[in-house]
Amino acid sequence: MSYIKSIFILCIMQFSLICYSQDFSEINYPMSAFGSDLAFGFLGGLVNPQFSNIDFNGDGNIDLFVFDRNGNRPYAFLHKGGEGVVAFEHAPQYERAFPTELHDWVLLVDYDGDGVQDIFGAPPSNNNGVSVWKGSVVNGVWSFEQQMFGDADPNTLYYDFPTASDNIQRRQIYVAMNTDVPAIVDMDGDGDIDILSFEDGGSYLFLYENLAADENLGLDRLVFTTGETCWGKVKEDGNTPEIEINADSNPANAPCLLFTMLEEGPLATERHSGSTVAAFDGDGDGDMDVVLGDIGTATLVYLQNGGDTDLARINLVIEKYPQSEGGVNQHINPAAYYVDVDNDGNRDFVSCSIAKESGININHIWYYQNTNTDAMPVFELDRKDLLMDETINIGRYTTPTFIDYNADGLTDILVGNSGYQITSSTRQIGLHLFENIGTKSEPAFELVDEDYLSFSSLLEFSSRLAPAFGDLDGDGDLDLIVCDGSSGPSNGDLFYFENKAGANQPLEFNGYFSEYMDLDPGTNLIPQIVDLNEDGLNDIVLGEVNNTGVAGSFRAVNYFQNIGTVTEPMFGEEENDSPNSNGIIPLESNSVKSNSPYFYQTENELLLFTGTDAGEIRVWNNYNQDTQLFTLKNDRLGNILIGRNSVPAVFDIDNDGFLELLIGNRRGGLDFYNTSYSVEGLDTRVENDFVLEATIYPNPTDGSFQITTEEKLSKVILYDITGRPLEVWKGGVNYYQVDDLRSGTYLLKVSTFDGRNSIVKLVLAK
Repeated sequence: MSYIKSIFILCIMQFSLICYSQDFSEINYPMSAFGSDLAFGFLGGLVNPQFSNIDFNGDGNIDLFVFDRNGNRPYAFLHKGGEGVVAFEHAPQYERAFPTELHDWVLLVDYDGDGVQDIFGAPPSNNNGVSVWKGSVVNGVWSFEQQMFGDADPNTLYYDFPTASDNIQRRQIYVAMNTDVPAIVDMDGDGDIDILSFEDGGSYLFLYENLAADENLGLDRLVFTTGETCWGKVKEDGNTPEIEINADSNPANAPCLLFTMLEEGPLATERHSGSTVAAFDGDGDGDMDVVLGDIGTATLVYLQNGGDTDLARINLVIEKYPQSEGGVNQHINPAAYYVDVDNDGNRDFVSCSIAKESGININHIWYYQNTNTDAMPVFELDRKDLLMDETINIGRYTTPTFIDYNADGLTDILVGNSGYQITSSTRQIGLHLFENIGTKSEPAFELVDEDYLSFSSLLEFSSRLAPAFGDLDGDGDLDLIVCDGSSGPSNGDLFYFENKAGANQPLEFNGYFSEYMDLDPGTNLIPQIVDLNEDGLNDIVLGEVNNTGVAGSFRAVNYFQNIGTVTEPMFGEEENDSPNSNGIIPLESNSVKSNSPYFYQTENELLLFTGTDAGEIRVWNNYNQDTQLFTLKNDRLGNILIGRNSVPAVFDIDNDGFLELLIGNRRGGLDFYNTSYSVEGLDTRVENDFVLEATIYPNPTDGSFQITTEEKLSKVILYDITGRPLEVWKGGVNYYQVDDLRSGTYLLKVSTFDGRNSIVKLVLAK
């Protein structure tokens, strides 16, 4: 028997976790709410999505790329219906292709005419400009390469600007990254892509004209010059979203007379920043019209272009657009996107706010179907919850924990949050309970309570709820503590609910105590109940937004030791007073903050998982009783980045011997992932320095799949369960097809050029 076959048989017979590893693929467990099954319940939430069209899988259907600026999270959705149908499947396998440095605004446009969408977005250097990533597809695998330009900031687009003294200056194309979204479209009808955006601090639309077509440079060139410096001859008021127009052909009568060109650039008026621009031919006359959103209003304004492609002249303003059912109402800073949602070839109209913290986050993605043609669109309001009708939405700042609330042997999920912003002055907050209605090996969840324990009635002020379970009074059942708030009079409160049910019984709480033990180390508190010093008494650990006890440093995980008895807990209220500690993880730089702790006791050791403000998940172990510190084991678990303010919870929810990872976030959704951590505490990915992290998607598969790794692969070998090699692929391939095999379990050995390997399970289900 060959060596490799012996190893494989040993792996199968003994289920050796060093040989066989679990990947970090996303899991979409069945989810239902309000009597409806959700297509992608564990999507992760959408608050400020931006929309573009793309064909991810080359099937001819028009798919959606969605970028949520709240957390800087890309999403891929495959269209799965026929023409005129709104039906999507979440396809996370395509999301890893998008650059991790994308932020604030992202639009997909095929600028070079090669049939592959490219990326236009805010520069990684965090300036108010435009960067470009060229897209490519090889064997079904997408990639994007940032383009460099020969200017002062080489990753940012510049343009030629003529000064009053007839000189030419090279200036950066301006888009305010935090507040604006530009239009990136052919504005002058010459076949290349131009950019329309508000000029720096002013009230005028500035056209950055692309010369690629005019000078026969090729569409792959991006060469911009000054186009119309007051496009459409309109001016936005400096303090309100009102529009001043003048369609008179005499420029002296136009509002742009105020727009004076100086050596140092346009004369800025005192305009508030925060405007979004979308451009399309709304009246079918062959030139571009514009839809504007503004930080000072809830509605969109339509500007009809009565000029032509050479000289725009706005001659009509519609203040509440689209006109169907009174127009968009987004509370603040709305944006518009002209994309095909229903796969009928006619682009539709989608609107959502770009305000990260102050926008409405329920019924906030308005979809208007184009009931006419692409050349002469007519928009009719179809729904206000596009995509959100197929996922769970809990407002913002989700904080999950696991609990078998009804003692049926299946682990359920309780989620804290900061609530729905229903209107500018109305917010609804409450603990959300998801009951596991599946089996031990195949979990499925149903939202059964949006206000568990009627928690909303307890609070006059609240901004963020975070629950945790543990036995604090020594009676064998699990009690509940809930941290409340990051601001307001209830800032930092701990609510204690004593469980009166007894061990292994459905939870039964009899009243509560607020301001429990006067524990209040800071804001954005995330609680845990754990016997950290192993004295038989459960202690309390509180994560918080930061700890400024040491200048420039953040610990943000506080330990309060139980100094009472088994049945009567007692805690000192000051985290800096011994035996408490103001930080049980080592001092971190100020880039790692808002640590959200979750403990899991494996068969061998206590693990601490922490989420962060940036979104990565960290793993800690080897708690030292003397120093009261954990040791960092993994600084970015599975290279998972779900967006800002990650809050982890772990449990073997499907009884497969591995921990699953449930993550809350700023956007108000939940993500589920497989992990490489076994219930024994063994990390199957890092037992060997040469073990490679490899992710297969989809898995199970019907025959086609992708392999994602950090390094290029030199070889992939497919084996059956006995260790017999079936197929070999050599370097440069990331898309695989195994249509001729039967359904069942197979093993893949993936190798890189630097000698790292991984053996992962592939499940073929036809």
